[in-house]
Amino acid sequence: MTSTLKIDRQGLVATVTLNRPEVRNAFNEAVIAELTAAFKSLGQDPSLRAIVLAAEGKAFCAGADLNWMKAMAGYSWDENHADAGQLARCCGRSTAARCR
Repeated sequence: MTSTLKIDRQGLVATVTLNRPEVRNAFNEAVIAELTAAFKSLGQDPSLRAIVLAAEGKAFCAGADLNWMKAMAGYSWDENHADAGQLARCCGRSTAARCR
């Protein structure tokens, strides 16, 4: 378990659960970094056949965390571009999302 995710492995399937229900699982730099690390690690495990992305609470994911977005307003174009690239690369292996 990380600070923003719960990771559970059952046989051939790993479930990565967003665990920020107090902000409707909105993502910020910590969530993106932890998702990237989790999917990189799980994606290298040949014993896994599937990775499921799930979420705690009432909402699967509200999108970007508003406080993070406010901070990003001061980022340069290069910083925003790098940040967007990290988000785009976070799920390197095919992933199924379990939404409500």
